[in-house]
Amino acid sequence: MKKKSKFDVFPYLLILPVVISSVVFNFGPFFKTIISSVTFTDIYGNWTGFAGDTFWSMMFKNDEFWMILWNTMKFALANFIGTFFMAMLLALLSVKRTKLGKVYQMLYALPVAIASAISSVIWKSFFSQNGILNSWLGTNTSWLVDVDKSFWIVTIVTVWCHIAGSYIYLLAGFRGVSEDIQEAAIVDGANGFVRAVKIMIPMASPQIFFVLFVNIVNAIKTFTQIKLLTGGGPAKSTTTIMYDVYVRAIELGEFEYACCLSIVLFVLIFLVTRIQFIFENKFVHYE
Repeated sequence: MKKKSKFDVFPYLLILPVVISSVVFNFGPFFKTIISSVTFTDIYGNWTGFAGDTFWSMMFKNDEFWMILWNTMKFALANFIGTFFMAMLLALLSVKRTKLGKVYQMLYALPVAIASAISSVIWKSFFSQNGILNSWLGTNTSWLVDVDKSFWIVTIVTVWCHIAGSYIYLLAGFRGVSEDIQEAAIVDGANGFVRAVKIMIPMASPQIFFVLFVNIVNAIKTFTQIKLLTGGGPAKSTTTIMYDVYVRAIELGEFEYACCLSIVLFVLIFLVTRIQFIFENKFVHYE
């Protein structure tokens, strides 16, 4: 007769603090947000009654919500494209080890060491009406209060803030490609462009997938640059869902509406990540 193995509780005790912290700080607030979106609350955020779909209906009927949703998607796409392709270009240029290579790598990776708040303040002084850019161009343009220009200014600053992290991951992926394979391609007559497209990019697909994932999510969650550069203006042209959550909850005290926006933000990020993981099986190779 086989002896039953004794149940070992010790491993579960080790992970218990992590489980408790996840429930308290992640799942707890998440479920409270869902409940708060269908209830009335007081100024302290306490539930005072059932509201049903009142706030959801208010949000979906609000034309401003749809404009902000479009801003969020446009902002995420612009940042994703700008950050990814600039980081990939810099990483491909840095793959070959040269005498001054480490200097270039340090300069390319420098933004990762600067907090986004500090970066935003520096860039704001650069784009302000009395700033450096107007001084160079000899103009008097209000870059940050122009509806047509402010969106792209915030995008440029956000791309600059995010490039360094993506560059480091992509460079690590490209540097991981075997030199023997590259030398064999050179012997076969493949130029630098062909080697990059046919060898380096496919073999660094795990790092590329990670960078794509992080860039899109980070762009959707961008807050600091919008807050410090434009404050969501002018005419809410740079307001995203993430920033509107802050405005509704903190500045206006509309906690229920802010909870609805938070759930929309969660669904948006969830859909983006699901689409990415669907494509992972087709395009990412871990061998």
